Amino acid sequence: MLVYKIHAAGMLTWDRILLASVVMFTLTIGAMHSVSASDQMDKWQGVWFSCEFAQRQRAPDDGCLMFDDEGFTFTDGRLNYVRITESDETACRGEKVGQCFRRDRAAIAITSQDRGKLDMGTTNFTVRFLGCKQLFHFNDTTDYREIWPDEDRCFWAGKRHFYIAPYAGNVEFIDQ
Repeated sequence: MLVYKIHAAGMLTWDRILLASVVMFTLTIGAMHSVSASDQMDKWQGVWFSCEFAQRQRAPDDGCLMFDDEGFTFTDGRLNYVRITESDETACRGEKVGQCFRRDRAAIAITSQDRGKLDMGTTNFTVRFLGCKQLFHFNDTTDYREIWPDEDRCFWAGKRHFYIAPYAGNVEFIDQ
């Protein structure tokens, strides 16, 4: 009987150690998840514009120093399409005046339109828009972030790659 009590007491000790280990592991994983989710959203802060001299599946050759007049915001679980309202830039592709602006411009005014629900991952994100959920992958480079749709595409998602970079100047949002 005494041996049984010692063995049972030993089991309780091992059970406690196991339970403490599981709790610590769970807390550690939870903390890592919280940090990575926060870090992930930090990676997408601000207003991002397409690189003017990128093409459908070719990176820009100017290091993304010139922005297209169209871009995105990734905030509050939503993807928003944005467009600059006042540009008189003449160095745009195709010599189209006002359809681009320099990345180092001090301030811009933009309009914004909702483009769907956004779910962020570590190397991809999904956008739910017009009843279809599209997976996009992304990769960071020194000058821009490349985004491309998964091979399984929604009807509204083409094969185009997006080469985008964050705008660092002041932004004024204009109501439409």
